[in-house]
Amino acid sequence: MRTQSSRIAGLDVLRGCAAVAVMLHHHGQYYDVLFPGRTPLTFDLGPGHFGVELFFIISGFVILMTVEQKKTVRAFAVARMIRLVPAFLAALLLATGLLILWPMPPLDTPTIRQFAANLTMAPSLFGQLEIDLPYWTLTYELVFYVYMAAILHFGLLRWVEWLGLVGLAINGIFLMTIDVELHRRSSIVLLVHYSTFFLIGICLYRLYARAARPLTYFTLGCAIAMTALGGGERAFYASGWIYLPLTAAFAALVWFATSRHGHWLAWPPLVFLGTVSYPLYLVHGVMGFAIIRIGVENGWSTISGVAAAVLLSVAVAVLLHYLVEVPGSRWSRRLLKRRTEPGSAVLDGEATR
Repeated sequence: MRTQSSRIAGLDVLRGCAAVAVMLHHHGQYYDVLFPGRTPLTFDLGPGHFGVELFFIISGFVILMTVEQKKTVRAFAVARMIRLVPAFLAALLLATGLLILWPMPPLDTPTIRQFAANLTMAPSLFGQLEIDLPYWTLTYELVFYVYMAAILHFGLLRWVEWLGLVGLAINGIFLMTIDVELHRRSSIVLLVHYSTFFLIGICLYRLYARAARPLTYFTLGCAIAMTALGGGERAFYASGWIYLPLTAAFAALVWFATSRHGHWLAWPPLVFLGTVSYPLYLVHGVMGFAIIRIGVENGWSTISGVAAAVLLSVAVAVLLHYLVEVPGSRWSRRLLKRRTEPGSAVLDGEATR
């Protein structure tokens, strides 16, 4: 079995492209849904929201890799916390401050209860709205982490494909028999609509690690085929005719990026964009909208406002990476060092977050 101790450049490129796609969707198309009145762009950036599905495939790949490198649930949980929390807290404070100082209806001005719920990264499970648009995906990520932590705890990694197939069956029954909108929390806990993408990533990691079995290929095919049912609300109810080929293309991209040919994608600027993709994903929403509103009020063209929002989002993401994400990770490791046994995987660098 092949293991990986350094970042996979091809995945970084795909992660960066996915973050940019979601950002362009929000700045170029979804802004007009929230704040009508701007002259729409002559080209459609709406499909950029499908970058989320690519993110989830990459997450399935990376999290199985991470879990296989950790010996305990605690090690896995600490590694995830060190990776996610510093940049998230900075982005949350930034978005909260902007919305308090400069309200942007229909976006809510955060209340104390809403802010506290957002600190968990899963506010929807507590009946609260996300303070910034991209945060909803973090809830699905956390639920997925809980499932993977349970698999690690009970020593079920060898059965992950079987468990994934059971999950697909449960979600298929849920989608065909229950109104997802009326049972939103249950659908989140079951990863309805999105378990397929995490499972695709898991199977692709098995291929990458040269640990694939016939069951792996069967599970991969089932997960891709499941998207023929179409997407949910967050995917703007994409039809299966769109969702299925798109999912297959994303799976092929991740396979290619992690194959021996993946270095062909590793153009340094794109690799760097992938390195800062997490803070970019977190900060571009409310802050980008604020910049676009300034542009609209001052008579900028629509494309100028989008360009300004994109450039500022990238600049702030770079600052968050170097001033918060990297030092925050180091500080967290130092804080935990005395509580960690020598050589523990808790303090190891992770391969491809």
